Amino acid sequence: MANPREIKLHIKGVNETKKITKAMKLIAAVKLKKARELHETTLPFFKQIQETMTEILKRVPNKEIVYFDKRLDKPDRKKAYIVFSSDSGLTGGYNINVIKYATKLIDKEKDIVFPIGNTIKNYLIRNGYNVNENVGYKAYDVNVRVARQISRNIIKLFVEGQIDEVELIYTEMESAMNLKPNSIKLLPLEKKDFENESGKDYSELEIEPSPEIVFDVLTRKYVKGIIYGGMVEAFVSENFSRMNAMDNATSNAEKMVSKLTLNYNRARQAAITQEITEIISGATNV
Repeated sequence: MANPREIKLHIKGVNETKKITKAMKLIAAVKLKKARELHETTLPFFKQIQETMTEILKRVPNKEIVYFDKRLDKPDRKKAYIVFSSDSGLTGGYNINVIKYATKLIDKEKDIVFPIGNTIKNYLIRNGYNVNENVGYKAYDVNVRVARQISRNIIKLFVEGQIDEVELIYTEMESAMNLKPNSIKLLPLEKKDFENESGKDYSELEIEPSPEIVFDVLTRKYVKGIIYGGMVEAFVSENFSRMNAMDNATSNAEKMVSKLTLNYNRARQAAITQEITEIISGATNV
């Protein structure tokens, strides 16, 4: 059995760790709330963009819009993936699940990957994937500005023909108990995604300077909106997973402290008993 002094030092170390995990849980909870508020405030704007694009499509033939070009007959057709992970660890199974899901979809030899977050980036580079780090952002930060920078770069590559299809991989929080990696197609656009299901009448809508130019502007905002939505979903999932991981770590630390305290009391009792025995034995020999 360890001596009381060693156990006491161990208890002190566990208590210090518990303070850190508890603080990280509170930080994750604050970030989670902020991300949800951001998502709720911006969602109506991007839904309105999609509805307007639906109306414009009625007036512009699909063949005139580059964003619908699937390029299926292109011999060296390039597919790209944007993958969201966290910049740091201590997120439970969040990053592991993203990596497993992404590596099942991505062709290591053919596909291009635009990683957002150091965890997925480092993993893919280490394992020989075709990684492009020039996504157009300097630091992983969840806001519309970063989403705009990423979308501009991706759209430019698509229009120029350097990439022919783009998918977004992110983690979706389906419920409090289920964080699920998911993927969504960014480009080319699909006609079925812009069918008018709202029943709204846009017949009197005037489009200036032309439907083609307005549709191009809205497409860029639409792609930015999807990227931003995926970014927020991933950020919510990351912080929810981190909050749970830190909560579990704090609970485990508390259990460990209780066990160590019991061991400390036993060791201290054994030491006292040993001292009393030695004193009695010494007195008997006098």
